[in-house]
Amino acid sequence: MGSVPDPERRLQSRFVCQTLGSVIAWSAPNQKGFGAGAMFRDIITDFTTLLVTINPISVVPVFLGLTGGKSPAERRRIALRACLFATAILLFFLAVGQFLMEAIGISIPAFRFAGGLVLLTLGLKMVYGDVASAPASGQASGDISVFPLATPMLAGGGAITAIVILTDNYIYAVPEQAATALVMMVVMAISYVVLVSAEPIQRLIGETGTNVISRIMGLILAALAMQTLVSAAKSILPAGAIL
Repeated sequence: MGSVPDPERRLQSRFVCQTLGSVIAWSAPNQKGFGAGAMFRDIITDFTTLLVTINPISVVPVFLGLTGGKSPAERRRIALRACLFATAILLFFLAVGQFLMEAIGISIPAFRFAGGLVLLTLGLKMVYGDVASAPASGQASGDISVFPLATPMLAGGGAITAIVILTDNYIYAVPEQAATALVMMVVMAISYVVLVSAEPIQRLIGETGTNVISRIMGLILAALAMQTLVSAAKSILPAGAIL
């Protein structure tokens, strides 16, 4: 899957992931990271980047709003399916994402821009109550464990872009890509625990509290989506075009 790693490109890739995840990560070593210390730094960097971009805490209000009228067993099933689907999506892009992007000419800013648009639409639906009411309506709303939970909430544009960058075929060898895949699965396991733990929150705040949180988080999500769009536009447009 990968050729001889390039130390300079490794540093550039880590810098992009730090910006994407809004975290300060450990700098990659100047030589091939076969040592225990270098491998540990890479694992911590992968874990931090994926945890921030997947961000399971931000999914809790959406999960509560979508599953408010369902039994605890059904909520656990939906949470498990959402995490499994999200894992499958990220593994797919880990395996063929870079080949796909190179084949059709998709850039990282384009990924972020598209993800921002999807999240903005979802945020506006949450503000107006469309997301929470859709499953209860008589119309076919699809499998909520796939949309919007698995994607774009868990496996969104940021997480997909991160997994592609962290497994760059020109930088990372097969064992390193396999380690990143394992780290991603650990993050998804954490996401499942977080979603399952939303049940006592549901009992504590009730239906009214769920509706209030859903609308507030929808507004915050819309703002974050706009920031993602602005950041993507800055990377596309000439310097100084956007303040």
